[in-house]
Amino acid sequence: MNDKEYKDDDVVIIGGSGWQQHDQKKKKGNDASKIWKIAAISLAAILIMLGGFFLGKHIYYHFQFNRSRPDIEILSQLSKPMPGEAGISMEEQEAMGVKMKIYTLSGLKAHFADSVPDYTDSSVYFMTRSSDYKIKDEKKQIIGDYIKDGEIISESLWRAGFMVIQNGNAQIGISRSKKIGRYVSENKGSMFRQLALVAAGTTCKKQYILKGKVTRCAYARDLKGSLYFIETVNPETLYGFADALIEYGFIDAIYITGGSQPDRFFRESDGTAHGAYFDDKPHEMVVWSK
Repeated sequence: MNDKEYKDDDVVIIGGSGWQQHDQKKKKGNDASKIWKIAAISLAAILIMLGGFFLGKHIYYHFQFNRSRPDIEILSQLSKPMPGEAGISMEEQEAMGVKMKIYTLSGLKAHFADSVPDYTDSSVYFMTRSSDYKIKDEKKQIIGDYIKDGEIISESLWRAGFMVIQNGNAQIGISRSKKIGRYVSENKGSMFRQLALVAAGTTCKKQYILKGKVTRCAYARDLKGSLYFIETVNPETLYGFADALIEYGFIDAIYITGGSQPDRFFRESDGTAHGAYFDDKPHEMVVWSK
């Protein structure tokens, strides 16, 4: 046995310092491997949590408000002209203590304008403001998605209410989907966004950013799909206005900044014109014509 012979009763210790060093290296390697595994698992857990957070935030953002109908149904309705004889009828009603002027639209086509049109023109039946704007660096910036004849002028999804126009046919809805704007721009249509007031017969309180009491206006639709413009007779809060719209039976409603129009212009189906329209601010307009 090499340089030394051993007897049967000799005790031999195998290993020594060299063996201990090898064992310690192996132990250190195992410890390092465990640390890397723990780090990898922790990183994966963090990434999963972050992914879940942002996915949840995305879903909440896009589906925060109830929908009375899916986007695809709204877009499909753009191929259908507004039914009825061309004209506007107005009646005063009250709900939840809120007095309202309700304008029923029928048989009309819509288009955008950047100023108040000549409403002595017998083809013009009604007009309202559309999107809001702000002045920045002495330039007007439209707030929210704004597309005119396919041209994208402004983009923002936060305001969940919208009106879309295709070949003069108009629809309103509540959605933050980019699908709406993409379809409109690709098909040379028009669109603006506004604050959502009522979605599927429920309030949209997260959108009620305007405080105090002023004259309130909105476009709204009922379960039959008819389109209306509503204006309060007296100054109201957004909360009170939305509750009144729901109580009256409107299923969806989007806000419109009204300004003071005590005798708003509209034209009946027989051509009879009522009132006038004044606006000293550079709002984009929705014009309804025959």
